[in-house]
Amino acid sequence: MKVIYGIENVSIKEKCAVCIGNFDGLHLGHRLIISVLKKEAEQRGLKSVIMTFEPHPFRYFNKPINLISTHKKRMDKFLEQETDYLVIAKFNNSLADLSPEQFVKDILVEKLNAALIIVGTDYRFGSSKSGNTSLLAQLGKKYGFQCMFAHKLKDTGGVDISSSRIRSLLEQGYVEEAGRFLSSPYSLDGEVIHGDKIGRTFGYPTINLKTVNEMIPAFGVYAAKVKIKGKIYNAMAYIGKRPTINNEPALRVEANIFDFNEEIYGEYAEIILYKYLRSDIKFNSFDELKAQMGKDKREIQAYFKNIDNLNEY
Repeated sequence: MKVIYGIENVSIKEKCAVCIGNFDGLHLGHRLIISVLKKEAEQRGLKSVIMTFEPHPFRYFNKPINLISTHKKRMDKFLEQETDYLVIAKFNNSLADLSPEQFVKDILVEKLNAALIIVGTDYRFGSSKSGNTSLLAQLGKKYGFQCMFAHKLKDTGGVDISSSRIRSLLEQGYVEEAGRFLSSPYSLDGEVIHGDKIGRTFGYPTINLKTVNEMIPAFGVYAAKVKIKGKIYNAMAYIGKRPTINNEPALRVEANIFDFNEEIYGEYAEIILYKYLRSDIKFNSFDELKAQMGKDKREIQAYFKNIDNLNEY
């Protein structure tokens, strides 16, 4: 895959099949569209192109949004798709002010040399989102490209799989369902930093993460795995503001890693969330907190043991 930053740096000579979107989280619905893109490109003898935007248009228009993927995770997931090109267009005044026809002519036709455009049925484009799929099809006839419009992928209950739905699931702690839609468990990553080392006085030393994630799941305790220096360990993760200790304003992302005793300050770590155990609770005493942490750890150990047993069959 060739990655091209900036529309001004794009000049593809071969005819292309192009899919366009923000692709936050690169969930199952996005992956389905990309698989169609690759299949159609191969059958038609075209180059496959994913076109996306930075920053997210919501960010450009100052609309609130917590992105599911960090920049690193987003790029890793894009590279896994193995299309011929990934074009990352800078979303700025010049792009936002293009009329629908200017966007099609200047970007899709002249820059990307599009012979096929694949987008969702709710796709909007051009200044003030004034273009829709009907207009795109009309412009395709004028400029010589075909269009395919993909309906949203639905779950077994008939509900759309979307980035906004995944954000809502994470906010409620439904990490298992969110992970299924993302095709892998949701994770928080960042640098391991020094904490105040209170956990070790309870017998539960933790790593503290300076996370770069925007989308923070529901506060509470999770069955998790921690990936660090290429190895993966079972862990008990905590997200919250520690109401029993001091109810501090700062967010804490911590993990008690099982069977682990290394100094890893400054290392990059990933806390992978598998199951939400309970919400963040203010206990009456440290003894109550310690007792509950013991119960949480035993539940997590049983959870992963059950998964390991299932994987043996």
